[in-house]
Amino acid sequence: ADPHQSEYVTAHWQARAWLTGFTGSAGVAVVTLTRAVLWTDFRYWLQAGIQIQGSEFELFKSGEKDVPEFHRWIFDHLASKDTVAVDGRVISRTQEKTYRQLWDSRQIRLRTDLDLVKDLWQDRPPMPVSPAWEFDVQYAGQSRFEKIENIREAMAQAGADCHVMTGLEDIAWTFNLRGSDAPNNPVNIAFALFTESSVRLFIHPDKVNKDLAASLAGDGLTLAGYTDIDTALGQMPDSACMLLDPDMTSACLASAINPACRVVEKPSPAARLKAVKNDIQIRHLRDTAVKDGIAVICFLHWLSEQEPDDSLTEISAAEKLFELRKAQPGFVENSFDPIMAFGAHSALCHYSATPQTDVRLDNTGLFLTDSGGNYLTGTTDITRTVCLGTPSLQQIKDYTLVLKGHIAVAGACFPEGTRGFQIDTLARQFLWAQGMNFGHGTGHGVGFFLCVHEGPARISPHPVDAALEKGMLMTDEPGVYREGEYGIRLENMVLVTDSRQTEFGRFLEFENMTWCHFERDLIDTSLLTEAEIAWINQYHRQVYDRISPYLPSRIAAWLQTRTALLD
Repeated sequence: ADPHQSEYVTAHWQARAWLTGFTGSAGVAVVTLTRAVLWTDFRYWLQAGIQIQGSEFELFKSGEKDVPEFHRWIFDHLASKDTVAVDGRVISRTQEKTYRQLWDSRQIRLRTDLDLVKDLWQDRPPMPVSPAWEFDVQYAGQSRFEKIENIREAMAQAGADCHVMTGLEDIAWTFNLRGSDAPNNPVNIAFALFTESSVRLFIHPDKVNKDLAASLAGDGLTLAGYTDIDTALGQMPDSACMLLDPDMTSACLASAINPACRVVEKPSPAARLKAVKNDIQIRHLRDTAVKDGIAVICFLHWLSEQEPDDSLTEISAAEKLFELRKAQPGFVENSFDPIMAFGAHSALCHYSATPQTDVRLDNTGLFLTDSGGNYLTGTTDITRTVCLGTPSLQQIKDYTLVLKGHIAVAGACFPEGTRGFQIDTLARQFLWAQGMNFGHGTGHGVGFFLCVHEGPARISPHPVDAALEKGMLMTDEPGVYREGEYGIRLENMVLVTDSRQTEFGRFLEFENMTWCHFERDLIDTSLLTEAEIAWINQYHRQVYDRISPYLPSRIAAWLQTRTALLD
């Protein structure tokens, strides 16, 4: 965790990885005088078990029956008046409240002013200071000045006259800045403080060159040091009303605010504003869908021609796809560490190959590839599952059921104001009918040359109170996972767009933003309706028409066979 509640954390803040050896993106380590315990979810059970082997840490598998959440375990195992130390810079205000509410009932004290690893972590990596750079408005589609005014309008609507912005992606979007301070996310480590008449950006001075500083000043921004944010918050006038996002603001930062100030806790205004893509961004995203489609289709063609040998592994496949994406105009970096999962590994829905877990790809199983790119013209996320060898009847049935759910979401028409959890059931209905399900959400928001996971809307069983709005870029990614055998996931990006206006109101639908064929060898047409077959045929025709003009003739001919009409 870091002071910005980031999903992708720079090495300086990876204290849990340093302490435990576990490098997954989700997990909590708790150390008492007698025990050391690591919690992580089902995505990382295999990886965590390997990485903590031989250490004092026990693995608690979050989500399993009878496995308590870590703060409940602390409640059960500590005595009254014991003290828990947590670095208050890396837990959110919401988390702090949750822990205090539970632990106070047993007089377990919480201290958030201690950094217990500071003096122990001798080779701790420094804070990154990669150069910040201006993200051109020709890609952003909206000027920095306009965005600042929109933030101030949201402040006024919340009844606030100042706002502390902490999310790195919010800061990158608002100020049209990009950097490389976090892996896979083109962001800069910074804070921002808005008032009705001023904006201060708290950032390491070495990150901002003279030209960028002048450009920022031209839009009314004042620069300050990254660590000066606490002092600035403490010096706010007593009459100020501060808007902060309790899920994104650290416990320490919230406590630094002048206690005389009134505080309004609401979601960050930038979160919703950046989620709704403008017309210029949408035009770029349509172009990016073609570029990314070229790379992924070339990868699948390459994979189809490989003879199994020791050099063809999960990691080497990831390297090949990166090479193909890198050849596309405007490509900057992967949008996340790719998931290349063969055989039983594909049943781990967010498996990430390491040198310790990497396996050969042969002709005996399913191969799941989930990857994405960050381009100047947008961010992508796509998953395909292919069969290396001859599929079983069960694999074909499972794939077809997942595809039916994918089609149901992609073809949905829904009234304005619909929440993602109302759409989620469409993806699961065919699996449910067979007594099957999957444990992750059906879809998430996607940033624009930013974070591949973006709020506030999502498509999942959780009742998140954020409507799907025109211009939001989402994913559609149902799956099914048979532990120890295989997993299947099919993911496209979709854009929320207008459908029609009727006497019953305004209706929305999804526009497809990913172009890559599905695996025809895994499709059982007897399980599909005529409408579903027509959808696949139309989609495949669009894939071929959009992508084939940019492919070498040999690959275009192969794509033609993969997109031929289903009977």
